[in-house]
Amino acid sequence: MEHHVDHHINRVKFLMSKERKQWHNPETILNEVGVTKGMIIADLGSGPGFFTIPMAQMTGEKGLVYAVDSNQTMLKGLKENIDKSEVNPRIIKIVNSDVCHTEIPKESVDLVLFANVLHEVADRKAFFQEVKRISKSTAYIVDVDWKKIQTKHGPPLKSRLSEDEAKRILSECGFTVLKQTNVGPYHYELIAELSSNSS
Repeated sequence: MEHHVDHHINRVKFLMSKERKQWHNPETILNEVGVTKGMIIADLGSGPGFFTIPMAQMTGEKGLVYAVDSNQTMLKGLKENIDKSEVNPRIIKIVNSDVCHTEIPKESVDLVLFANVLHEVADRKAFFQEVKRISKSTAYIVDVDWKKIQTKHGPPLKSRLSEDEAKRILSECGFTVLKQTNVGPYHYELIAELSSNSS
């Protein structure tokens, strides 16, 4: 049991590590989509705050970031990382929930980010229904995930989604991909919006 706890703590530390930022820089990724002051953002599968905290810094005092995760260890790490940061904790609303059922108000979010999450989602229909529910009609939807290549870190190759697979899923679920870019050596970023015929 002690080893299990240590593993989770070490994973939280790695997820916030300088090593990760060298090949997966959150500011670069967020600048790509244009996070601005006053935005309301949902970070689905936030973990310990690798994207949450930079997003809060970028959206500022008039913005809001919903940090959604169901893993207690990750949320404990998130709270600790918020305390260590210079971010006003009122900008970040922690939602202890599955990413398919967030309780975020309907049509309230300017930007939905899910990083290293989509390949793990079991019920994609429910997930994207929730993304649509919380998104404003003008919202940007951002999927950051591991490239389908062999790497030292990250999920098994067979469970990863290639850029084309992720684009197909987004399209089938009612989104139009506006931009595809590489963000570091191991990750890609897809920026999408709600399709005009999406309900």
